[in-house]
Amino acid sequence: MKSKVDADKINLLFVKTLKSNIEVGSNFIKEEGQEYHLSLGQESGLNLDEKKIAFTLKVLIEFPNTNEDAKAQAEFVLQFLFEIENLDKLVTLDDEGAITVSGELSMTLAGISYSTARGIILNTTEQSTIRGILLPVISPAKLFTKGKIQL
Repeated sequence: MKSKVDADKINLLFVKTLKSNIEVGSNFIKEEGQEYHLSLGQESGLNLDEKKIAFTLKVLIEFPNTNEDAKAQAEFVLQFLFEIENLDKLVTLDDEGAITVSGELSMTLAGISYSTARGIILNTTEQSTIRGILLPVISPAKLFTKGKIQL
C-alpha cells in the first residue's frame, strides 16, 4: 500500500437497490420532526483481478410506538459496485493470501456509498407515508463498527 486514494481513479459502475420496503401501521401519522431509530450495517467484497469492490449498505429506519397499528419502518439494502484503477496499489496481500484494503480507500468508498444512499432514501420516502427521511450525516468510520450501528 504505497499510493494515496485518487478520486479520479474511482469509478462508480452501478448502484442497485436490493431491497426497498416500507411498512406502515394503519394508524401511523408522521409528525414533523418525529424521532426514529436508525440501524446501519455493511458488507463488502472485492475482486482484485478485475479491480472491483462491491459495498452493500443496509439501512433500517423504525418509528416505534406502543400501539402496534401506529408503528412504521423502512428497510433498504443498496449495493454499490466500484472499479478502482489502482486497486493493486491500495491493498496488501499477506503470506496466506488475505487481502487488506487501505483504510483511506475503505473510508472513501463508505462515504460515497452512504452519501448516495442518503439521496436515494430521501427520494424514495418523499412521496410515502413516512415522508422524506433525510439520514443524518455521519463519519464513514461508523459504518465499520462491529454489528449493527444504532443512531
